[in-house]
This record gives sequence, C-alpha cells and structure tokens, in this order.
Amino acid sequence: MQRFTFILILITSFMFGNNLFSQSGMKFAELAVKLDPYFDKALILDLKKQLPQGSDYSIWGWDVGDFSGDGFNDVAFSVKLSEEKRRRMYVYLFVDLNGFLTKIADYQYIYLELPLEIGVVIRGNACYITQKNKQFNWVIKGYRYDNGSIILLDEYNTRRINKFTHESYRNYNSLRATEKYLNTRTGESLFFADFTVIPSYPRGKQIYKGYSAEPFCSDIDYVRKGAYHWAGEQDASFTVRSAYDGQFLYMTVRVYDDNIVTMDCDTCLVDNVDLWLDLSLVDTDDDRYLASIGRSLVFRTTTGNGIFKFSVYPGDFLEKKAFVKISTTDDLRRHQKIASQSIKAVSRLYDDGYSVKFKIPFDVIDLDGAIVDDGGVSEIGCTIVVNDIDNEYRPEEHSEIASSVFSELNPSTFGLLRFIPKGQWYGETSNIYQNEILRTLSEYGF
Repeated sequence: MQRFTFILILITSFMFGNNLFSQSGMKFAELAVKLDPYFDKALILDLKKQLPQGSDYSIWGWDVGDFSGDGFNDVAFSVKLSEEKRRRMYVYLFVDLNGFLTKIADYQYIYLELPLEIGVVIRGNACYITQKNKQFNWVIKGYRYDNGSIILLDEYNTRRINKFTHESYRNYNSLRATEKYLNTRTGESLFFADFTVIPSYPRGKQIYKGYSAEPFCSDIDYVRKGAYHWAGEQDASFTVRSAYDGQFLYMTVRVYDDNIVTMDCDTCLVDNVDLWLDLSLVDTDDDRYLASIGRSLVFRTTTGNGIFKFSVYPGDFLEKKAFVKISTTDDLRRHQKIASQSIKAVSRLYDDGYSVKFKIPFDVIDLDGAIVDDGGVSEIGCTIVVNDIDNEYRPEEHSEIASSVFSELNPSTFGLLRFIPKGQWYGETSNIYQNEILRTLSEYGF
C-alpha cells in the first residue's frame, strides 16, 4: 500500500502544488524569481541559454529537487511553445554537472485539453513526469540521472474499466510490480497482486548499466510459509536470472542460506527450488488476472489447466547430482515426455548458500519457443519458490520464500516471466554522452 500512497502524493503534488500556474503559463523572468532561493543567478542563466532560442514560450510547471543523488538541487519544468498549434508540451530535465545546470533530457508529450495535464514532480531522488492519456487514464514515469545515464526507475498507470479502476505499477530497478482493481465509486479493493517480473533475454545477451535482469527476493511479504521461523535474508533469500534460445528456457537461481540441508535419502526433507509456470493463456483483451469483463470483473482465482511445477533438487554437491521433478495439471503428451528427458540441472555450493542452473525444453510446456512476437503475448505466469529446511528433523520449521505473494492454487498470484525480443529491453535508459562517443569512434574509423 505504501507504493500507491506515494503515487497519490505525487498526483496531489502535481495537481495542487506550488509548481503550477494560471492557464496562461508563465514567462522565464517570473520563473527566475521563484528559482532564486535555490540557485545562483549564474546557474539560472544556464537554464535560459538551453531553452528554445528565438521562440516565445511559456512554462506551465516546475519543481526543484535532487534526482541525480549527488546532494545538489536539480530542476525540471514543462514548456509550451506559443507559436505551435499542436497540443504539444516539452519537458526538460536539468542536472548540476560540475557547477553548471546542464540539460540531460527533453521529452515531448501531447496533451488532450490543457497543458497542465503534463507535469513534473521531484520526490525521493527521482523526477516524475505525469501525463494524461485520456479521460481517467494517467501515466506517471520516474527518472533518475546516474553518471551519464537517464534511467527509467518505475512507471504507474491508472485507467477506468467500466465502473472499476485498474492501477498498475512496475519498478524497473527492483523488478517488483503490483496490480490493483478497485470499485471506483466506493474505493473498495477487489483484487491486489504483488509480484516480481523476471525478464528473460536471448541467451548470451549482455545486460548494460541501467537495466535490471536479476531480481532479489527477500521481502517478508513473499514468505508464504514458516514466516515465524524465517530469520531474514541471510536465512533464506534468492536472486533469479532467465534466458532463452530456440529450444530451451534457462533459469539460474542463487540461494542465500546460512544452513543448507542436502539430500541423504530419497524421502528426506531437503532444500530445493520450485519453478511454477502458468501456461493457460486467457482469451481476453485485458491482462492475465481477469477471466472476463462485464458489469462485474471475474478474476482468475482457481486453477484450471496449464500449470507446471519443476522442482529442482541440488543433490549433495558431491556424488549426488542435481535433478528435476515435474508436476502438472495436464496429461503430458508423447512429445512432452520425450522432451522432458532433455531437462538438465547443475548445482554449486557457496559459503553463504548455493545455486541451481537448469534448462527446460519449450516442448515440455507445449510451446514452440519463447513468446517474443511483438504483436502477441510476451509474458507468462511464473513464480520461483525456495524451500528452506534448517532442520530435517523439524519439518514444522520449513520456510518458503517466493517471488510473489503466492498460492499455487490461484494462478492470479503468479509473478511474470517476460520474454524480451532481440534488440529490446525491459525498461529504458539513455546516455547523455552517446552522440559524443559515436562521433569520437567515427573519427577513429570505427
């Protein structure tokens, strides 16, 4: 709930804060007076030199704060060119670099009715840009500047579905996400999901600075069993990474565990990792959480078919090798059973835990390959569960930490495995020195 409260604060700050003006906007001279308590006059002059020259413009919103994390004030504002007939707004972001206020980004937006629909708020070391797409449909994106890179931190969307409101949040840094549905009139919460998005990139792809590909799961909200006995992230937590090629889905789970129980017998309780997949693609124009849309919303809260569980056992890290067991709601067909023989797993022991790497043929889950069609579905339900056994003689102390607030009998509680097509990314980042670097490389003949 903290995340949505923070977003509401942003919207309130944007709609009613001191950074908005009359419906005619304001000239730079007026803004300069308001910026005077925050910046030296020479820095304010830096701003003016980097705004549109030779054009009449008005400033409709602004805010001052630190979205670069260096302890110095930065500034952002939204601008409308007077001579431009289209409903276009320009948002400029300025950062204090080496004693100069330097423009590090500019974005263009189309507003529907009023320029006020495009706004800026700086909070929590991030600059949030608010845009109204249509009636009852708002988008808020948070950006941060980090050593030459402008990184998209998170994104919040809200829209109206009949008499209901849908709120969606994605954090591209932590890879945590939420989905929420409310009764618009009463504010009653009808559905809430808290989960991790696991990006799956083409195998061998290098992940550059500014993009996250490996979520870290250590939140008490994700401890679905044995929370009383769970002693924190050193007791049981994990990271997960995924990739794909034409035949296989690859997963690497790094488990942090201060007491590893290995396999001494076939029936002993041992530490292991479960991968849950929901392959039942629902035929709706909305998201995977809804079974139908009408006068009321019907959520997918019961298990049908298409649920797969792959239990990965690390062995004893010596003679007994890692292996995988399959459970599913479906009857496996002949080609799936044949493909299951190609499932492979390896494990490795560390001082502070262990890791398992495994690959699953797409044929086992009855897919032709990774779902990377730009025009089609690009994500499936997916949750990782780490089973932590600190004492094999006390099964009641078994803890389970997952990558979502998870119930295996409820497919809407699964997280997401998102297949990223070649040449694309989960999130956004750009480097302000990119053109300079390319120009230098060109001069050297590259």
